[in-house]
Amino acid sequence: MPERTLSKLVLKGILKKSVNTSDETYQKDFKNFMFKVNWNICGAVGYQIYEQTKYTHKYGELLDDADVLLSIPKIEHVRLLLSGDGLDLEMSRDKDRNFQLCVKDHFIIARFRPGFNPNPRVLTQLPLFSDMQKQMIYGKTLFELPENVSVDKDEIESLVKKMLEDSDRVSDEDYQKTFKDRVFKVNWDIDGILACQIFEETRYSYEFGKNLEVADVILIPTNMRYAKLLLQGVPIDITHAKDANNNFQLAVKIPMLTTRFKDPNMSPLVLSKLPFSKSLRKETEKEEKGEEYGSYIPVNLSVGEYENEVIPLKVFEHFINKASNIVACHCYCRVNSDCQNHEKKYGCMYMGDDTKNMILHENQKILSKEEAVQFVREAIEDGLIPLIGRSVGETEGQSIKDTGHFLSSCFCCSCCCINGKMISNASSALTSDSLIKKIEGLEVKIDPAKCVGCGTCLEVCVFKGREIVDGKATIEPEYCLGCGRCVDVCPNGAITIEIKDQSYIDELIAKIESVVDVEEQKEKLPIIG
Repeated sequence: MPERTLSKLVLKGILKKSVNTSDETYQKDFKNFMFKVNWNICGAVGYQIYEQTKYTHKYGELLDDADVLLSIPKIEHVRLLLSGDGLDLEMSRDKDRNFQLCVKDHFIIARFRPGFNPNPRVLTQLPLFSDMQKQMIYGKTLFELPENVSVDKDEIESLVKKMLEDSDRVSDEDYQKTFKDRVFKVNWDIDGILACQIFEETRYSYEFGKNLEVADVILIPTNMRYAKLLLQGVPIDITHAKDANNNFQLAVKIPMLTTRFKDPNMSPLVLSKLPFSKSLRKETEKEEKGEEYGSYIPVNLSVGEYENEVIPLKVFEHFINKASNIVACHCYCRVNSDCQNHEKKYGCMYMGDDTKNMILHENQKILSKEEAVQFVREAIEDGLIPLIGRSVGETEGQSIKDTGHFLSSCFCCSCCCINGKMISNASSALTSDSLIKKIEGLEVKIDPAKCVGCGTCLEVCVFKGREIVDGKATIEPEYCLGCGRCVDVCPNGAITIEIKDQSYIDELIAKIESVVDVEEQKEKLPIIG
């Protein structure tokens, strides 16, 4: 089928896709929100307008005031959409910081030896990958990959030899930290070109033309074009995945769809409300993850024995005192948003035996119990709201397995918090079963006699938990998570937050302990390396 005809048919199918404006989720998603979308698929154009009770579209024209332009410039990606195959997708940004929806194109198989606890993140610590990643902005900016890269075996051999020589970083402090108390053995098989490397804290060795009999991992490139670009040091955005045989793979993010928002501050999560986006979500069987739970703990709350004490600090101290290991890191939300209102160093804190399997990068470090308490105290003093619980997604982000011994905590701000952006912008279908719950027994109240309807509380509520009705602030119970931000900013003292009695704090601790255990386990968990 001619490219022009194919792109026209695909766009018409997207525009005419059935939209049920009476659907409860649709009406929630577009309540008080009109969203205008322009499309350009390989030159075929059209637009959509989404409203709470109405949907309109037209082929062949573009809106002058669209909120976003969605572009699919390559016909091969149109064919990929039509193939019906489950797409492995991930978000990234281009050099102009526009969001892109990318297809993961696998190009290196990583086969770890039996008995080795495979954490693919250890591969990014190798000099070849770490050099390339340092050229990326926060690891999220996708550079334009050159087309029509020719591959010559003699050239690949020369590049492999150069890579082996350039990987000698024994005198480098980061290298020494990475391989402290660790020996990591790597075999390469690049289209029959063999090589091996041995990384140690104070020593590095390699050999071209052979593999080690026993290596921790063998790396097998399956796409020689990408392998050549990697060996040449071209900055490419690499992520990891698993193939059908459960082997780890490294993949390049290939941009399929580019978004250009009229308002650069609009979150791309809003696209999850579109039927087109829903059809792209990969259908996979959900693994049994175990129970998840999390709650914000307001800092402006006192009750019972905790009167005049900072309750979040007392809750954290309970777990810190029990924790077998504690790791803290910078806040990725504030780093990526370049936050100017709060310190970036007060980010996430993880506790429990599973944290021992983390491959720590430069913005992560192990804390003593005393340092952890001080970390929490300083984060609260910085005006951040603590969130604590168990989220299996956190371990997936660290490329380790959650065995029930990984407690997650964050210190969130109203300006950058990803949880707030998700709840405020994503489809309600994605947020209705959020693991974050309001503490039982917690009540947020507004005194209408004191409220003047100034809207200050709406500005700091990142969860859509407030509305102004008849000139007064009201609370949306479905969305309010009891973080307490509104209490601090109300200029008239119209908002209060309280909990019925101390038992609810004790129940919070018990609930968290029912889903995650941070204490040292009698049976040692395997440690990488």
